[in-house]
Amino acid sequence: MRHSTLLIPALLTASLASAQIPNGGFETWTNNVNYMEPAQWWTTNAVTHQLAGTASCVPGTPGAVGNHHIAITSMTAGTIVEVGRATCGDEITGYPGFPYAARPATFEGQVQYAPQGGDAAMVHAALWGWNSQMTAREVIAVATFNITAAIPTWQPFSIPFTYLSGNTPDTARVFIEASMNTPVDGTTILVDDLHFAGAVGVMETAPVAGFSVQPNPVADRAWVTATEPLARITVMDASGRVVLDHPVNALGAGLDTDQWVPGVYAVRVLTRDGRSAVQRLVKR
Repeated sequence: MRHSTLLIPALLTASLASAQIPNGGFETWTNNVNYMEPAQWWTTNAVTHQLAGTASCVPGTPGAVGNHHIAITSMTAGTIVEVGRATCGDEITGYPGFPYAARPATFEGQVQYAPQGGDAAMVHAALWGWNSQMTAREVIAVATFNITAAIPTWQPFSIPFTYLSGNTPDTARVFIEASMNTPVDGTTILVDDLHFAGAVGVMETAPVAGFSVQPNPVADRAWVTATEPLARITVMDASGRVVLDHPVNALGAGLDTDQWVPGVYAVRVLTRDGRSAVQRLVKR
């Protein structure tokens, strides 16, 4: 099996220093009359202010680095507990996020977490771009920091990106969720110093033999098959959120898709020897 590596041009590698997460240190905030908003981020403040009379995402002082951080709280708003969220980029556009054209090695930052009940949190980054062969946008890489226990003081994290494609992205998205399980009123996450670091090359590997996802489009159940044993199947939605991640030890597995939101998904398979392949799946 032949492997060849293509190195990233020096200009692209150097661009990592400047093409960073906008306002990733949460130093800049704008006054929205009733509450403050982190510049270049979308939050749940409009919803919680309207239904609960208070903002769910507020500036905190001091930061782990610099003067400020963001504090995000899940809170009762009307008849439900609204999950505290913040996303970098324009959520109104068809492809939310911010322009980004590099292949970083890690997603890094600092957090504190004060869960209520059995709550859990997530800080997630996704890179995606246009795939001319699929004639559609594809998820290129993801990095997720899952938080399942309290973190009482600032804790740095560094999560390696998992690359699903050899292409270079054109867009990045970062989002923070204070609650991933059933949200509990009062669960709070503090986040600061978000950034990408390092750079990776592009690796071309031999394809996964017989890899197929059928039927496609799918209504309620799809089958992932190959003619060589698979070790893991991962499915992500168009935003890069992982909707399924299961180890396997077979030539394939079924996917129950009836509860998935209609749209485009990326199905990635991993072989026992570490090779991977991705196919696009459309959920009707």
